[in-house]
Amino acid sequence: MSSAPHLFFLHGWASNRESLRGVATLFEHTHTVHLIDLPGFGEAISPPDDWGTIQYTDLVQQYILEKISGPVVLIGHSFGGRVSIRLAARHLPSIRGLVLMGVPGLPQPAFTARGLRRWGIRTLRKLLIAVKPVIGARGLDWHTRTYGSRDYLAAGAMRSVLVRVVNENLTESAEAIACPTLLVWGTDDHETPMWLAERYRAILGSRATLQVLPHKDHFAFLGTGAHLCGFKIRTWLEATALG
Repeated sequence: MSSAPHLFFLHGWASNRESLRGVATLFEHTHTVHLIDLPGFGEAISPPDDWGTIQYTDLVQQYILEKISGPVVLIGHSFGGRVSIRLAARHLPSIRGLVLMGVPGLPQPAFTARGLRRWGIRTLRKLLIAVKPVIGARGLDWHTRTYGSRDYLAAGAMRSVLVRVVNENLTESAEAIACPTLLVWGTDDHETPMWLAERYRAILGSRATLQVLPHKDHFAFLGTGAHLCGFKIRTWLEATALG
């Protein structure tokens, strides 16, 4: 264990450290495992309203520099993957590898049904904002109830942070990543579809390894999927001499 890297797990939005414990536990006998609650989730206090992934990344970087001695592999799911991408792009000497599971952060292709729908929803919201002095807030309230995502509707005091996060484009950060990266993606992931995995692989080039999990969704690591994801991660760690 002394020569093995520390494995640092970062959970997704509206989740907490326990969501990744099933996978993390599989490495406890061979690696030092770190599970934390990011601000606003689990037992961690909420961050200021003006936070985005940069501030989350600053916090995780401080934790690693102060508490971890030795090489680190970041393992991030969804929102935690956004933070992991930003941190890996900073080229800290201790960050030796990166595992991304179902991570957003790249622009939606413009001319797809999903992209056109998102454009239409945003355009309608801009229109409702423009006519708010005339019709009041009921139009915006209807739009929020009808088109707001589950995370947006449940975000509460964290809503401004969520809006800022989901609108961040991580392309430049992804392009700056130099360490080996494993992409673990479910074919039935509708929240972060397979085109994102393919796009990340294209950006990272030879640095990336893509493992596709048939019939798995955005939470492929839950339940029995923990062992499948753990196997994929361990195999990649060994193949890249990070195990």
